[in-house]
Amino acid sequence: MGMINIIAVVLCLFILAYYWKESLVEVWPVVICGLVFVLYVLAMLRHLSRIDGIGILVIFGFVIWLFLRGKEERESFGKVCLNNVTQPSFITAVLLVGIVAICAAGKVVTWWDDVNFWATDVKSLYYLDGFAGKYGNVAPEFGDYPPGAQLIKWWFLHLSPGKFREGLAFVGYYVMNLSFMLPVLRKLKGRNVPVMLLMAAALWFLPSIAEVYGYEGFCADLTMACIYGGYLFAVTQNEGKKDSIYYTRLGLYLSVLVLVKSVGFIWAVFGLVFLGLYQLGQKQGLSAEEEGKTGEGMHTGKKQRTETKGAIGRILAVAAAPIVTGGSWMLFCLLMRRVTKTTTTAVKYMTTDEYGISGYTGDFAKAFLQAFLTSPLHKEKGPFLDLTPLGFYVCICLLVLFFYRKNLMPKKQGRLILGYSVVSGALFYGIIFLAHITIFATETQYLEASGMISSIERYGAPFTIGTLLFLANIWMTYGEKLFTGEKMPRFVQRYGTSLCFILFVALTAGYQTGYHGLIGYRAEVTEQMQERVQMIDEDSGLFLEKIQALGTDNSTRICYIQRDDAPRWVKNSYTNMEASPISVVYKSLNLNDAQTDWMVEEIRTSHAEYLYVENTEADAAAVFDTLIAEGGFACETLYRIADDGVEMQLIPIMQYQ
Repeated sequence: MGMINIIAVVLCLFILAYYWKESLVEVWPVVICGLVFVLYVLAMLRHLSRIDGIGILVIFGFVIWLFLRGKEERESFGKVCLNNVTQPSFITAVLLVGIVAICAAGKVVTWWDDVNFWATDVKSLYYLDGFAGKYGNVAPEFGDYPPGAQLIKWWFLHLSPGKFREGLAFVGYYVMNLSFMLPVLRKLKGRNVPVMLLMAAALWFLPSIAEVYGYEGFCADLTMACIYGGYLFAVTQNEGKKDSIYYTRLGLYLSVLVLVKSVGFIWAVFGLVFLGLYQLGQKQGLSAEEEGKTGEGMHTGKKQRTETKGAIGRILAVAAAPIVTGGSWMLFCLLMRRVTKTTTTAVKYMTTDEYGISGYTGDFAKAFLQAFLTSPLHKEKGPFLDLTPLGFYVCICLLVLFFYRKNLMPKKQGRLILGYSVVSGALFYGIIFLAHITIFATETQYLEASGMISSIERYGAPFTIGTLLFLANIWMTYGEKLFTGEKMPRFVQRYGTSLCFILFVALTAGYQTGYHGLIGYRAEVTEQMQERVQMIDEDSGLFLEKIQALGTDNSTRICYIQRDDAPRWVKNSYTNMEASPISVVYKSLNLNDAQTDWMVEEIRTSHAEYLYVENTEADAAAVFDTLIAEGGFACETLYRIADDGVEMQLIPIMQYQ
């Protein structure tokens, strides 16, 4: 069925490109957005695998549609498709995606955040065929993390329905990110193979200029950056487009943006501000131009007000899209009791006086300033330029100023983009600092510049990589006018913009990061898998054996009572990943101090369906024997919890079955 799904997506690409009269690389991210929403609905219904049936319907629908067209329209459609698939932009895109898919297919999960949530959660999606049921999310402390990127990972994992292959999840992650970067290729001319290969490499290395986590793990901040950058450019591309196409694209981008990570709403708000400023400024500019030509000020003023009202209405419609998608997810989380510890902390900051500004504010400020001014965004020493956050910020400003001075866009648009880039960057960095002295106030690793730069690098990606992607699109679209002089060699006229883009990336990229994320990682896979195995101690290993009796088809939760002799929260995260799709909540207790009634309430608060108590020197029988219907209680046994709210009984799983 994997090939059917691929064919269905390709057909959607062809049809959308035909009706929208755009290249395939331009509609590629739109199709990805559509796929996210289809999978989102199916995941809510716990029927993700029905995408196979939808793929079959798409293929049959296309055949019927083609059969009902007239001969001329069929020929027209065929010519458009042939032209689209032979464009250098599409060939380069397929080449890039194909190479990345082949190279990344052997990756395994190593990044801590992936173990904590992203990999553990997508494994649950894979086995449950959708979102977990009430209290069934496999990462209880990260329950309301949105599923947008997870669903695309699932789609690629579904290409291997018989076995969970982590590498396919990485392929899905990279393809989703690249999808929103591919429009950079839209103006690529000629079929010069070296230029096409270098452009493909430049797109892959582009994020490494200011971000490294996305090459080793499922960093949602990089995904947000790619969508945000694609959205900003889409805002500026309304000339000659129908309003329905223009605003639909923007609404889709923002709707997916808020489904990638909880803080996506911040970037959505900034995106809406940019849309409002751009549209209203453009309307005023056109009205002023018409007034100057006709001299009919009163008539023009009335028309301007009418157009302004229409623009505001359409902007509000775009704003409604992410509100609906983000709101639907938060409602689902509320109903399914999925919550994140970070969300809880943020709410308490805003609604109570339980938390205040960090007592380490001065230390955080010192570390932030030192990292911002002096710490390179690259982890390794680059051969050319290692930009600091300040250096990158200045670089962005200089690029926009250069575009403005060279008249790559109308003056009004140029001023807006320049001002927006400067102000939004300052605000984004301000938000990052504010987060460190509030929500992340206990994260003491950020008190040093070496830790703070990692945070700036990661959480600043929507501004750094997003804005850079935005400017790359502007350059590739309008920069060719700088190479049209008669004295320019023909090769420079055709490939000047591409060569400048390639050169910029070559001077600033983190080569080691990009190489390791695609190829170099292979030398470490065996060692990394051994390290993961070592994180599962003897107690956890026995627990994982016991829960195999529950299978992988149902959403359920287990309360795992551990000894309190040593903190094990790191190892517990690795156990969670292995146990997925079964949800596990841990309670580290000294059973010598526990009373039966108190223990019953502790188990109830875990909202678990099963209980497991690891081997302990304490007298566990004294606590649990009265909850056993027949016989005595035994540690290292899986029990089904039968609880009517008044009386609780524990039933050994083998007896229950």
